[in-house]
Amino acid sequence: GSPLYLHELLEGSEIDLPEVPVPPRNPELVARLERIKAKLANEEYRRMTRNITGQVRGPLHCLLSGFVPQKLRSVKAVVITIFNFIVTVVAAFACTYLGSQYVFAETAARVLSAVIVASVVGLAELYVMVRTLEGDLGKL
Repeated sequence: GSPLYLHELLEGSEIDLPEVPVPPRNPELVARLERIKAKLANEEYRRMTRNITGQVRGPLHCLLSGFVPQKLRSVKAVVITIFNFIVTVVAAFACTYLGSQYVFAETAARVLSAVIVASVVGLAELYVMVRTLEGDLGKL
């Protein structure tokens, strides 16, 4: 014998796939799906239009409506940042002052070391604030 090859055996053959019957759709299920789609569309519409009112306002209100809350948020962020800076520097001073009592006997040395550490922490905090502000300005 001669060798048999699969591609020679399959040459000229056809694949006969049976037809898949499509079952009829249940009308109750179709109606339920339509109700769910309509409910979701209404919820999405309400979500998109929840901040819109039918009242017509003057141009001054339109100008200030986005401006004032944004400024208040900005002022709040600045106050929180300054408070965070002060608390961090004071905490660094206090921890160093109290912790250095095991190293230094004199109060002057303890105060000097606490001032140095608080200054380093304050400069590091300022550096981070400047980098963050620089990043925020880059996004505008």
